[in-house]
Amino acid sequence: MLETDIFIGRQPIFDRNGKCVSYELLYRSTYESSEAVFSNNANATARVIINLIHNIGLSSILGNKIGYVNVDEQIILSDVFLSLPKSQFVFEILEYTKVTPEVIEKVRHLHELGYKFALDDFSCENDNIEYFKLLFPYIDVIKIDLLALNNMTLEEIIAKFSSYDIKLLAEKVESIEIFEQCIKAGFDYFQGYFFEKPTVISGVKIEPSVINAIDVINTLYSTTDMNLISEKFSYYPELTFNLLRYINSAEFSFRHEITSIKQILNLLGPSRLRSWLGLFLYSGHHEERFQEAIIEAAKFRANMMRELVSALGKPELSDEAFLAGSLSLIDTYLHVKMEDIILKIHLGQPLLDALLKREGYFGKLLLITEKLEKANHIQALIEHLAPKINLTADQLYRIYSKACSCTLEIHQS
Repeated sequence: MLETDIFIGRQPIFDRNGKCVSYELLYRSTYESSEAVFSNNANATARVIINLIHNIGLSSILGNKIGYVNVDEQIILSDVFLSLPKSQFVFEILEYTKVTPEVIEKVRHLHELGYKFALDDFSCENDNIEYFKLLFPYIDVIKIDLLALNNMTLEEIIAKFSSYDIKLLAEKVESIEIFEQCIKAGFDYFQGYFFEKPTVISGVKIEPSVINAIDVINTLYSTTDMNLISEKFSYYPELTFNLLRYINSAEFSFRHEITSIKQILNLLGPSRLRSWLGLFLYSGHHEERFQEAIIEAAKFRANMMRELVSALGKPELSDEAFLAGSLSLIDTYLHVKMEDIILKIHLGQPLLDALLKREGYFGKLLLITEKLEKANHIQALIEHLAPKINLTADQLYRIYSKACSCTLEIHQS
């Protein structure tokens, strides 16, 4: 029987081009401490990993990305690896793992079978390098905590591993500036939510597709006349095309043929249309660094907000909550100040308070959503936050899991 009391978070890992290629899976069993000292209970950890595959599902958590999971010597020496799809995981050997001859031999054997390994939270002191050195031929990635460099420069770190065929991953990257420094020094991968910090570019022009979507959102706020709204769509072929794709997606299953924009508008209604348009604002035609990750984060926030208000007994606010979540990263995506884009949209005061100041009902829920998105210790945070909004930890985690796995599409023309 599989355990159900499992809390799993994830944190994105990027390549040098800013593309999200992997997620570290921050998993906890409720029988473990929030610090997850796996060596105290290797069997419990094994059950968590197996449950991830058979109960929660890899596709809902990883999609087509690689998952990084923590292991120690007890897990390494167990048979749990044989149950895992090696093509979808990198196994992070924890910093306190005992590097015995048995562990070295087992890692060597698994590496020959095609399993990939990383060293987690690696200290670059010479004695630590010496201790783990015999594992280096079987290690694909070493994760370097940027907040624990002990006065070493990034270039010195790179030099220490230059003679080994190992990729270096910078953990706890906190800004785009640090990301750029790490690229210049020679790091290969980067971990953290630094990409969500808005970078305002002076003089940047907002794309026509965004301006058009804002125009329709404003029309939806100013009138309920479907003839006028339908006419507005006729001005913007790319919006009409993407709306048709949206209505024909897996989310809908209509028995009758869709024959007109007006029919679609009547089926969806103004509120749901505004929600869809909020995510359409991210459908640019350019491929910039972190674009995919920002869109995924906006989708998570939108779905999390919608699920929260429904669970709290206010389903009538679900579309507005969805819009608040989807718009919360639009400044980061467009490289403009939040005020410059949001004040162009005729939003009500509750949404403005949430997006500009994180205040009010939607603001409180948006703060909770942002904390859950970035949590390292997801179980402890959920247990702390749930009572504050009159939910059980189990309810909040189910909402979180649903938001993570939701696959609403952002269609691009």
